[in-house]
Amino acid sequence: MSDQHEDIYQKTLASSLQSHTSSWRKFSEADFVLGLPLEMSWEMVEELTHGFRSRIPAYENGEYLPYEGLQPVNGTRVTVKRYTREWHTILQKEKKAALSMRHKNILRLIAFYDGENTTVLAFPFTIRGPLHTNLYGSMGKQLKLKFQEKLKIAIDIARGLRYMHEECPQGPIVHGNLLITNIFLRNDLRPMISGFGQATWLHLKQTKPNSNQKCSLRDHLDREAMALVKFDIQSYGVLLLRLFCKRSTTLQDDRTLTEWARPLLMKRAFHELLDEDWEDVDMHEMFRVMCTAYQCTMSRPDMRPCISEIISYLKGENFCVMQTSPSDSIR
Repeated sequence: MSDQHEDIYQKTLASSLQSHTSSWRKFSEADFVLGLPLEMSWEMVEELTHGFRSRIPAYENGEYLPYEGLQPVNGTRVTVKRYTREWHTILQKEKKAALSMRHKNILRLIAFYDGENTTVLAFPFTIRGPLHTNLYGSMGKQLKLKFQEKLKIAIDIARGLRYMHEECPQGPIVHGNLLITNIFLRNDLRPMISGFGQATWLHLKQTKPNSNQKCSLRDHLDREAMALVKFDIQSYGVLLLRLFCKRSTTLQDDRTLTEWARPLLMKRAFHELLDEDWEDVDMHEMFRVMCTAYQCTMSRPDMRPCISEIISYLKGENFCVMQTSPSDSIR
């Protein structure tokens, strides 16, 4: 190779490396700036995941293959989800969610790759992983959570949901898939809501709801949209049952779990619902949790409370009653 060609080659290589490093720096900052998450090249994806070698079986939920990634520039850890089918809608909604929401209890997309045969999504790494692996154990391990820790997790999830339903500047957002597999825990046990592939952005009928008016969202959504909001509330009620009820029972599907729990909730037979020996449990707090779960899982959507009411119940700011209805049967 001539000196001239060598010089051109070195400049081209340096320019390429500089561009690649610049992209990784953008990736580092993507979670903190306004705008779309970083679009990665396939080379960046392979570098990020070390060729998809660091798979995390405990994170799997049937929708994607999860991997742990490491950002080359600063060593930041990320969670990588690789989809092989029905990914285009998921990607568009995850990108929209990243643009729409900023909240400490919401896990935002920070980078993505969109190819012909696969889509790859990258999120900030949460060291404890999905809530379901912490509750039910992974590889024989199970996180022992105290009652107060579970209550704080429940309230923080509700705060994230309240932001989506009532406080988001872009208007109300319905998650649509609020499962324990879509809740991730940081090392400090802060829950992060993820999985916005089934989210729905709602349109208000008139003006933005008055935040000082209790549950004013009802006045600004049509019946169909309000039903979607209340579907999130029902999912939150099931999540409460999975957090606080017997582990052996909560392994059942949502419908079976709810059918088992609701008669016991109505009778206040909390000793049959719970098997944990919590030293820090307060029966008044336990009643608030169980009453809230009961209200959230009412069969009639219009009977379920809004998320602001739920938070006030769990914090003890308002009293929750075991409200019943003749038509309140599991459907």
